[in-house]
This record gives sequence, structure tokens and C-alpha cells, in this order.
Amino acid sequence: MALKRKRPGWRVVGIDRATYLPAIRDVSVVDELATLDTMGPLLEKSSIVILATPVEVILDQLEMIAPFLSPGTVVSDVGSTKTQIMERARETIPDGVHFIGGHPIAGSERSGASASDPLLFKERPYVLCPYPDTPPDALLTLLDVVDDLLAVPVTLDPEEHDRVIATISHVPQLLAIGLVHAALTDDATHGLLELLAGKGFLDLTRVAASDFAVWRGILETNRDSILGALERLEESLGLIREKMKSGELEAVWESANKKRRKMSLESLSRQRKPDLRRLVDRWDEQILRALGNRLRVVEKIGALKKDRKDSVYDPERERQLLSERRKWAGSLAIPDGLVDELFSVIMKHSKQLQSS
Repeated sequence: MALKRKRPGWRVVGIDRATYLPAIRDVSVVDELATLDTMGPLLEKSSIVILATPVEVILDQLEMIAPFLSPGTVVSDVGSTKTQIMERARETIPDGVHFIGGHPIAGSERSGASASDPLLFKERPYVLCPYPDTPPDALLTLLDVVDDLLAVPVTLDPEEHDRVIATISHVPQLLAIGLVHAALTDDATHGLLELLAGKGFLDLTRVAASDFAVWRGILETNRDSILGALERLEESLGLIREKMKSGELEAVWESANKKRRKMSLESLSRQRKPDLRRLVDRWDEQILRALGNRLRVVEKIGALKKDRKDSVYDPERERQLLSERRKWAGSLAIPDGLVDELFSVIMKHSKQLQSS
């Protein structure tokens, strides 16, 4: 819905089980619908493919879609864990197709087409996990999609993502289940839970209404990080219990209070500077790699010149080189002046290298 509003010229295709297609059609989420059995031709024509299914299903779907993906296609997902998904994608996604892990930190306990909301991602973090060798153009494509969703892009390593999300998403889900479970246990003695439960309890346990089917794969694929986060929570609860006994809870309370007050949707910056700067870093790395390769070839040419007693300086060759580079630069919208300055420095150091 969000993409169709922002990019009306795009054709958005939905692929799902046949039983779900009528509901998707009713809310007009996509332009065209297909099942897994008929998805091949549509995947072949798609420039962006996003897997929006439970984590354990994504792991299977990566292998399922691989034969139909065309070179240059960008593939992503919205799974709440990243390490295992990206390992599987590395094994299954064909060369020339670019997988970038994704996780929008947004959603609700509701699911299905009827829960569709074009503003679901607005001002929410959207994590992207590229590989170290992901082409910058592919990452920029997904950054633009995230922008279209009005979300805030954040790039992370998959392991770091899983560790952090275990603490701020997966354990809160389990905590909500635990609170409701404890309340139900106590409710057996008084039967007043539904009558007296206030907004605070309901807000805190909202996610306990989520389907376990959605969470099964998350808990399985991020077990170690979640168990570690649970241990830290148990330590914090133990500290709170001891401070309650000693009457010294205020300092712990105030520390958490001050930090939480600073955290809000309004404090979330929509600037893309950090992520765009990482793209600049990637391009600079590629430039330096290319320059290093060029200098190695120049050095070999210099050795051949010495063997043949040829002159290091060849003015005609330099004129031809600059002329060709200006033509290449023109097709890339690079100013001639930049090309002249850049290659004058490169050729200066190349001649020094050959003369040494």
C-alpha cells in the first residue's frame, strides 16, 4: 500500500497461498496476485523481491525462488532474525542477484491482509543488513524503498542485529507472555483480571496476543541471543527485588526513567546521512582497489619498458588516454575538469613508479 501510494508507476505483485488471495484482493494491496505454483514468470520480471513470511518459511523460500531470479534483482526479507537467513541466502541465491537482509521494526499483534496499513512503517527504524561485498547500487535501491515507506534506515551486521533485537523485541514478547501467565495464575484465586486490568497492563502485554506461529521461527533462529538477554533480564529483576527489600530502588528507577523519557518516535532522526556515508565508504574502497590494481599493472609495464630501453614518458599515449577518459566520464556525468585533475595525478605517480 505504501509503495503504491509513493510509486504509482510501479507494479506490485503479491504471491501467497491460494486461500489468502481473496482477502488480499479485497483490500487492493497489489496489482496482480499469484500462488507459489505460478510465481515463476512474475519473479523473473521483478527487480525487487521481498519475502514477508515467518522466519522459518523465509529459509525455505530462498531456495524456492532462486531458480526464477534474474541477474540484477535485489532480494530482501522482513524477518526478525538475520544471521541464519543471510547464511542461507549466501548459499542459495545465484550470482548476480543481490540479497540484503531487512527488518522493519514495526507491526502489531494483528496479521493478514485486513491489518494492512500504509503508514505502518512511518518514522520507524528499518534495519538493512548488507554483506561486505554488496554492490552499493543494490543497497541504494533498498534505501530508496525504505524512504518510500517513510521509515528510518539503519544498516547493521546480522549478528549485531540479532543480539540487539533479542533484548528490545524478542524478550519483551516473552515478558508479555510471562506477565499474562502470572496474572492468569493469580486470577485463579480472585477472578478479577478482566475487570481490573488497566491500560498500563494492557499496553505492556499487547504483544502477548501475537500468534505463536509467527514467533516459532524467531525463537528457534535466535535462541542463543534470546537466552543471553533473558539472563540479563533475570539479573535486573533480581537487582530490583533486592533494592525493593532494602528500600534503595529509587536510583535504579531514576536511571531507567531518564533514559526512557529520552526515547520517543519524535527523537528518531529521519536523516540518511550515516547510511549514505557508508555507501560513500564502499565506493571509495572500490576506487582504491581499482587504483591499486592499476598501479600493479603500471609497474609491470614499467618493467617491460626498462627491458626494451623504452622511454617512461609517452606524450601521445597520455593524450589518447585523457581523451578516452573524458568520453567515458561524459557518459557518467562526471565533469571534464575532475577527470583531468584526477588522471594528471594518477599519471604523475605512475611515471614515478615506472622510473623507480
